[in-house]
Amino acid sequence: MNKIKIIIIPIILLAIALVIILNLNNDRNLVEKSYPPLPQIIFEELSYFKNERIGNNLNDKKYMINFFASWCAPCLAEHPTFMKLKQKGIIIIGINFRDEESNLNQWLNEHGNPYEYVIRDDGDIAFKLGLIGVPETYFIDKQIIYKKIQGPLFGNDIEEFL
Repeated sequence: MNKIKIIIIPIILLAIALVIILNLNNDRNLVEKSYPPLPQIIFEELSYFKNERIGNNLNDKKYMINFFASWCAPCLAEHPTFMKLKQKGIIIIGINFRDEESNLNQWLNEHGNPYEYVIRDDGDIAFKLGLIGVPETYFIDKQIIYKKIQGPLFGNDIEEFL
């Protein structure tokens, strides 16, 4: 029995080491993720503050879509990053997820509004995009989602975007 253990244990360890070494060379950026298409409802809804539709205004541009809520603590943590992005001229569509209107207004008045457009969502848009939870940010280029961040967004997450 001891001879079997002496032979089997090194073989198992060698196999584990081989798997680890082979996986170290994988470039995870080469794996293309498939995201759902952008729901048209985003471009057809009236923007909450501007009372206008986004329409085709962003067809050929890079922009971000951020799901947020006043009741979301991680949303508040990422909010200063969005305020800095707004100062740099980055277009951000804010989708306010299942929030009370008065809470939304108070939250943006208190912390600032980094969004070019704000759309209120009761869950329809979130469902169509496969939202896991707030905050969640989508990076868009010419109407195609090319990156998605689940959880709070910070500066190092957007270097590729800029």
